[in-house]
Amino acid sequence: MLSRVCLFIALAVAACVPAAGQVADETAVPRISLADLKKAVDAKQVLVVDVRDAFWYAEGHIPGAVNIPLEEIQAKVSTLKGGKKAIVTYCA
Repeated sequence: MLSRVCLFIALAVAACVPAAGQVADETAVPRISLADLKKAVDAKQVLVVDVRDAFWYAEGHIPGAVNIPLEEIQAKVSTLKGGKKAIVTYCA
């Protein structure tokens, strides 16, 4: 599963998403490697958010990831921005 994970910095997604699930320019969304993600998770520097629906989250997810489906991200941006950690979202 991890080899197929695409990762996004949530705040960049929030800034680029005019409506939930739409990114105007995917090249504008910062990416992070799995190795860098692992380091950040181990150092407790990031909040990992799985943006898939609840069914796929239940089927398997990155340990410690929280589930906020992509269609709900826009409504939760202010809550996510209030945290002290960087936010990484992913879908697989």
